[in-house]
Amino acid sequence: MRTTLIGIIMLATLATTGCENKSSDKASGTSSAVTAPGAKHAAVGVRPGSHADWCGEHQVPESMCTRCNPSLVAAFKATGDWCVEHNLPESQCLICNPELKIERPPLTGAAKP
Repeated sequence: MRTTLIGIIMLATLATTGCENKSSDKASGTSSAVTAPGAKHAAVGVRPGSHADWCGEHQVPESMCTRCNPSLVAAFKATGDWCVEHNLPESQCLICNPELKIERPPLTGAAKP
């Protein structure tokens, strides 16, 4: 499973498309390196697996969000990580796997409780 997840992350890293709703200033053409508070999607160019790599709309890493980036579907299907019934990765299907915990990585340098 770990090898599969690493493969998916690597494929996701190569993907250049994502959600259309990015944290960017379209007028100036600039983007933020971190997800703005309340933003639903990660900014363009964030490091996969980082705190900033988060799809707030679907509560999964942005780099692995098949609902925002359908080009990732083939990679999940190729590794056998696909829930046909719910049309998303089995590793993200909370309906089939209610015990599954998908947690956002901690903010680097943040104080731990």
